[in-house]
Amino acid sequence: MATDREGVKALFANLEKAKREVLYPEEAEKVLRTYGINAAKSFSCRNDFEEVLRSSEEIGFPVALKLISQDILHKSDAGCVALNLGNREEVRAAYHGILENAERAKRDALIEGFLVQEMVQKGHEVIVGLATDPTFGKIILFGLGGIFVEILKDVAIRMIPITKVDAQDMIEEIKGYGVLQGARGKEPANLQLLREILLGVSRLGNEVEQIREMDLNPVFISSSKAIVADSRILVQK
Repeated sequence: MATDREGVKALFANLEKAKREVLYPEEAEKVLRTYGINAAKSFSCRNDFEEVLRSSEEIGFPVALKLISQDILHKSDAGCVALNLGNREEVRAAYHGILENAERAKRDALIEGFLVQEMVQKGHEVIVGLATDPTFGKIILFGLGGIFVEILKDVAIRMIPITKVDAQDMIEEIKGYGVLQGARGKEPANLQLLREILLGVSRLGNEVEQIREMDLNPVFISSSKAIVADSRILVQK
């Protein structure tokens, strides 16, 4: 693990030299796994439909298809993400649709390729993030995903590094804690796995000073698994 973490530090050092501010999906997946955080299985492909299709079949349907472009950061808003694609024809339609939407969003955007990813839908949706506060430095954020974050602003925030006690306090602090416990007969979330994710993100933010912002959203937590379905890691300018 120590060797893996040295590799992560080297990765970020190379980013600084290249003056690149956003990690590629496969780089983000490697970083997360190094810190004990499971991410959805994925393949990065060139802008080539046959390669996208082969990757989709290797992962197994249904899959998600996402554009890889440093020029379009908010890909869902731009229509550059397609979910729950169940067969070859749906992948074909999504591939061409994403390219059309990318051109509408930013005509001169550099299309680096596509990310093909397994669909992860089972469990509670949560968000875990890192941000850099001008006063307090690195902070970690946790909350339920979907409308709980966007409308209710139901989040817990701490300065890093955090302890196991801090992680548990963050989980219990949000208004949606009862949902995670299995309210109305829904499967409860595995809180131990959730604590481990919070602690892993805290360690990552504390050890890799180049990280400016990180957004793991959504993370799916069931009674037995915790998997990051989408991630975005930005480095200091």
